Amino acid sequence: MKNRKGKDLPGILISFGGALVLFLALLLGLGWGLAGSMVPSVLLYGALTLLVRPGERIGKIKVSSLENGELLHERLGEAGADYERMKTAAGAIQDTELKNSCLDLLDIAEKILNFLTENPEKIMSARRYIDYYQETGASVLEQYVQLQDTRIGEKEQDKLLENTKEAVETLKTAFQIQFQKLVQNELLDMEADLKLLKQNLGAEGCRLPGKDEGGK
Repeated sequence: MKNRKGKDLPGILISFGGALVLFLALLLGLGWGLAGSMVPSVLLYGALTLLVRPGERIGKIKVSSLENGELLHERLGEAGADYERMKTAAGAIQDTELKNSCLDLLDIAEKILNFLTENPEKIMSARRYIDYYQETGASVLEQYVQLQDTRIGEKEQDKLLENTKEAVETLKTAFQIQFQKLVQNELLDMEADLKLLKQNLGAEGCRLPGKDEGGK
């Protein structure tokens, strides 16, 4: 949100400046009065704001120039939000081995996110990755962080750690396959990975989003 406001600021200043010049010209130059000068100035401000406001972009491509551009922009935003969730959770993980594995996972996720940004036409091909796999990755890491400091037994803690490590390894493989498939322009079917992931985490009661729920 802050970045968006920063991008809009020059346009706002230009619009305000133009409206102010018109207001003063009408009020002082033509003597239209306060109300008469204000109405066209406000209208000019609105028109200039629309004209100079930068359009939404995916990478270097304007959203308005893409078929279903708004939908693609929304889906990419979801992917970016889940990536940030994973990044935040990974930063809070205390176990060194798991943390390093999560950093590898983030590296692959960042490559996918960058690829989709540069190739927005591929975003819908990655809908399962966005809706389920990356959401699952974020949920797994967040759940581990929530439980790592709880007072569960040492045996349960060790089991949670090992299951989470296995889940992250499975996700790393799935993410890498997704990246390769995107580059090759192929749709991805990862049912085997999904089954293994559920088996790894099911025993610990970790709640994963349903296949068709998208985790949202």
